[in-house]
Amino acid sequence: MNPELSNNDTVILQTLWELKALGTRAVPIQDLVSHLSGVPKTEATERLEQLQARGMISRTQGASDHLVALSPLGAAFVRQLQDRQLGDLTRGSRNG
Repeated sequence: MNPELSNNDTVILQTLWELKALGTRAVPIQDLVSHLSGVPKTEATERLEQLQARGMISRTQGASDHLVALSPLGAAFVRQLQDRQLGDLTRGSRNG
């Protein structure tokens, strides 16, 4: 599963994971953007629209802001990425 995501897409998905924004436990977009260093709000909004179109996140309207969370597909992508990074660390420690 490598849907050719940009670095900013990956950062957004990983940040949602760290915020525990999964399924029905969504976070306001403002909270997400405040945790994204180096990603301008306008770009983050565009990336979120594209991630939603790809089924990686869900967006809903909250009382005062849009809410975002990882979809099951987005969560699976982050888990696969973490597994790959862990495998790289394991291989690196055996070779070092």
